[in-house]
Amino acid sequence: MRLLLVGAFPYPHAQGSQIYFQEQAIALREAGAEVELLTYATQATGETDETDGEQNENRALNGFKIHRSPAWTAPQSLRSGPALAKPLGDLGLAQALRHCLASSETDPPNDANRDAAASLRYDAILVHNAEAALVALAAVSNPRPPIIYCVHTLMGFELSTYAKRLPLKGFSDSQPGPEGSHRPFGSRVIDRSGRVIDRFIARRVDGWIALTQASARVMNQNAKGPGAQIPPPIPDPETGGFHSESARAVCAKYGLEIDQFFVYSGNLDPYQELEILAAAAARIASENGETTQPPIVLASHDPAAQAWTADHPGLMACVVESPSEMQALLHGARASLVLRQAVGGFPIKLANSLAAGTPAIAFHGREWGLVDGVNSRVCDARKPAESIANAIAQLARDDALALKLSVGARALYLEQHRPEIVAAETLALLERVQGFWDPVGDPPGV
Repeated sequence: MRLLLVGAFPYPHAQGSQIYFQEQAIALREAGAEVELLTYATQATGETDETDGEQNENRALNGFKIHRSPAWTAPQSLRSGPALAKPLGDLGLAQALRHCLASSETDPPNDANRDAAASLRYDAILVHNAEAALVALAAVSNPRPPIIYCVHTLMGFELSTYAKRLPLKGFSDSQPGPEGSHRPFGSRVIDRSGRVIDRFIARRVDGWIALTQASARVMNQNAKGPGAQIPPPIPDPETGGFHSESARAVCAKYGLEIDQFFVYSGNLDPYQELEILAAAAARIASENGETTQPPIVLASHDPAAQAWTADHPGLMACVVESPSEMQALLHGARASLVLRQAVGGFPIKLANSLAAGTPAIAFHGREWGLVDGVNSRVCDARKPAESIANAIAQLARDDALALKLSVGARALYLEQHRPEIVAAETLALLERVQGFWDPVGDPPGV
């Protein structure tokens, strides 16, 4: 099967959206598909159309043909979420996508759908996140491959979290909850706009992959094409050469002891809701004096983590130098902390934590397949800081529970995140989509 994966973001980059994109591509390739990638350009990549896999050992690039948008359209910032430069970046992505599709056509198609399909280079286009879906719906013309939407999150829940960057009353004080209740007017307006986007995309794509129950529910209610809930794939660290000695060495580098700290791993963007972490850490620090035991670590690739934790008592920062260091800290932690309350997205940090056999302290259970007391501690979103602090305190003193949850976390990874399982489910879905697909039917358009 010939696939084009389209991501409206710079690539490669050590952030959740790009890691999901990367690991899906690798899993599908290892399952036998022919995979090409299309992403934003960056200053580092320029207008390069193709990466020589034999000369690049980077896991994200090795072996893939990579198309990129024109360099002059590349957004300067690597941060996720809305930005003034994104429309230009999307315009460049649309231009590059049209080029890919135009160059894939051979002879003009005959009237039969089979002939039209045979004239296309790709059997399907997998679009990652809402921007990429909107770009594809606007850029493609018939005959065309089917467009499958990989739903990274729900705009109806997550879009307003980025408004915390705005110094405006009714936006910056938003506190998103699972049902959006008791929220400022500005946030509710943004969420309504996000729900319009969610429904618009669902009704026009040919198929979909949802990462969570909430996303699957929205797509099932609005989409015409087939879809499935398929959690993100993550390579197994136990078969990938990772050793416990690496975790011990990295933990020692940062002054940490194995199984004696809790870790948040990720970026500092508003949708991560780190104010909950800060409040929980302050609560624990006030109860235990100046020294918080065990340590609560904010591990990030962002150098700003150091300054951020300096302003919040009870937290320490680890500015990691590589993804392998982040993986080592996850392996060494007693539990990982996932603060996100908005539904719809699946944190890659959670999948990595499960793969490491490190249980999560989080706010969602069924949304992500977590079961409280089996593979995680599921907290009360009505009392976020108090609930997180209590879960940390309980796991810190209960060795038997920590071990039980560790075993359960690893079992959940093996059940739903192994690349071979995810690839098989994805390819089966793509075959279903092709059964419904009309390559010369009405164009999706906008």
